[in-house]
Amino acid sequence: MEVMASLMEPITLGTMGTQKPYRFNFEQYVQEARTKMPTRKAADACTMQLLISAMELQTTQTEGTCEMTPECNTQLMQGSGLAFQQTSRMRAAVLAKLFDCMEGTDLSAHIYKLCIQIYKETKSLESWDHPAGTRTLFMQQIFFCASQGYGEFIKPRWMNKIISWQEPKGCYADDRQPFLKLTGFIGAAASPPPKEREEEYRLKKAASSDGGTCNSLTSAMALGSLVMYVRALLETDQAFQYDVLL
Repeated sequence: MEVMASLMEPITLGTMGTQKPYRFNFEQYVQEARTKMPTRKAADACTMQLLISAMELQTTQTEGTCEMTPECNTQLMQGSGLAFQQTSRMRAAVLAKLFDCMEGTDLSAHIYKLCIQIYKETKSLESWDHPAGTRTLFMQQIFFCASQGYGEFIKPRWMNKIISWQEPKGCYADDRQPFLKLTGFIGAAASPPPKEREEEYRLKKAASSDGGTCNSLTSAMALGSLVMYVRALLETDQAFQYDVLL
C-alpha cells in the first residue's frame, strides 16, 4: 500500500482537454502501432535496467541518479508510441519519477504529455467498442494515468464497463496475444516452448474453471482501475461528474 500511495498524485480535472477519438479506424491504428517502439522484450529489459540502477544507488547510498542507457532512452523516452508500446513508456516514466531517476528530465511534463496522447487512444478504443484483445490495454491506460492524478480517466461509464467484464468467478480474462502480435509489441515465437515450461506458464498466468478464465495482468489492471475510482469517491465529491468531460 505504501508503494501504491507513493505512485499516486492528487486528482485534478480539466487538464486533458476534450481529446476526440482518432479519425482513422482500428485496422489503421494497428498498422500505425507496428511502427512504434519499444517491443515488449526491449521494454522489460530497459525497465529492469532502470530498477537495478535505482536499487544499486539506494543500497550503496552513493551520490548520483539512476539512469537509462542511450539505447533505452531512445526506446522509452523519445518519439511516440501507441497501444502497449505507449503504456510501457508510461510505466517507465512513472517508475523513473518514483525513484528520482534521470536527472535533468522533466518527468512530470513527460508523463502529462503521454497521458494526453493516451487519453485520445482510450477514447478511441471505446469508440471502436473495445476490439478483441484490447480490454487489458484500456484498463492499463486508465490505471496508469488516473494514478498520476488525471481525473478525466475516472468516468462512471468506464468503471461500469470494467465491472461488466468481470468473470463469474470474480477475476478478469482477455485474450490479448493476437493483438500484441498485430501491433508488433511481441513477435512470433521462433519455436514452441518445452512442454514443461508451457504447462508452468499456463498454470502461472491463467486458471481455468467453470467460472471463467483468469489472467493475472488483466485482473490486476481491472483492480487498479477500480481502486482509482474508489479513491475518487473517497477524496472528492466530483466522481459522478467526470462524464461531463466526454
